[in-house]
Amino acid sequence: MRNITAALLTAITNARENGIVPRTLIYVIAKNRVTGLPESVGVWSDHEDANITVLSGVTGLPETRLYHGAGALLEVSEIPRVSDLTIQTVTISLSQIANVSQQLVREYDVRLAKVEIHQVLLDPKSGQLVSVDAPVFLGEVDGAPITTPAIGGEGSIELKVISDAISMLTRTNPRKSSYEAQKRRQGDEWGLYSGTVATWKIPWGQKA
Repeated sequence: MRNITAALLTAITNARENGIVPRTLIYVIAKNRVTGLPESVGVWSDHEDANITVLSGVTGLPETRLYHGAGALLEVSEIPRVSDLTIQTVTISLSQIANVSQQLVREYDVRLAKVEIHQVLLDPKSGQLVSVDAPVFLGEVDGAPITTPAIGGEGSIELKVISDAISMLTRTNPRKSSYEAQKRRQGDEWGLYSGTVATWKIPWGQKA
């Protein structure tokens, strides 16, 4: 169950009279292809760029971030809310012509990039954030295909984001079964008694 703030509950309760303005925020932490350092890019479903304070999915503390608008974020698929351990996927569609989108996929390596998705409400009168909320989805990029449009068409960039926690639970660890890895961890235990075993005389086909 998701805990909500009193301000958010009030806004939802009074939505019929006052209205609500929902917005989706996407925050991607990728790797700079040149320096190898982490780089952050934020986009949201609004017309203007804005500095917005949200709760970090890593620290749980309030963090003010720059989110780019102006049509950079085209669409976000339905965010699954399930109670089982199946890996859930969210598709994020970005504008191919937006500068921030080009920077994200051209200058940065988004493979396995961390992604936070927030769903917030704005006050319809002031345009300010109703409350500082935690992310509704934490994940990592599993693929980032770029669709090249036909003449007169519109291309897009789609980030396939899988649930971070569930994918970690189902990830295999090859170091558990690799002989070379075991030797690096605790010495060559498998060959420790090879000299002794080599001197054994096994009476094949004979009674002991």
